[in-house]
Amino acid sequence: MKFKPSEIEHPIKMYIRRDLGITVEQFGKLAGIPQSTLATWIKRNRRVEKLPINFYSALAIVGRKKIEVVYADLLSWQQKYDQYIQERLQKIADEKSLFVLAAKEGKKVAEAYRAKNQEDALLEPVKRLGRAVEKLDSDRFIQTMIEIYGEIAEPIPTWLAKTVGKKQVLKEVGQAFYNEVLINRCRVE
Repeated sequence: MKFKPSEIEHPIKMYIRRDLGITVEQFGKLAGIPQSTLATWIKRNRRVEKLPINFYSALAIVGRKKIEVVYADLLSWQQKYDQYIQERLQKIADEKSLFVLAAKEGKKVAEAYRAKNQEDALLEPVKRLGRAVEKLDSDRFIQTMIEIYGEIAEPIPTWLAKTVGKKQVLKEVGQAFYNEVLINRCRVE
């Protein structure tokens, strides 16, 4: 039975586990390459193109394949790994920007309440919003947001309404919005 990771890992691990169907430790013993060497290459994120020829040769012998085929397969894993890393970095950047966007939106809402002299009307809904975020209750969160935005006759931004389906996103975005509303509501001008 071959190893099936849920995420893409370093090409060395992926090739050995997926294509050879063995562990990195087993490969090290079969190929005569110290496990510490393999671990160092993986830890330092050494690119496939920079690995020594004896490594490719050992993979070819263990896998009973031509060295050119092994190298091409490793390059394919390297490409998938690079793409996976890029997508993860983009996801992190997107989540950060959602957090910043939510904070700005919270500030905007608090300022809209202040402009209408309705800051006191914001207190109870904000408490419910905080509880909804704490309990990761997206239904209660949206209901409270509708009430908050209804008071100032503004539509809820689409991006904000779409983010609350995922609990982790609700926690971060909701908390950013909640914190900013509270901070700006309590400011004395």
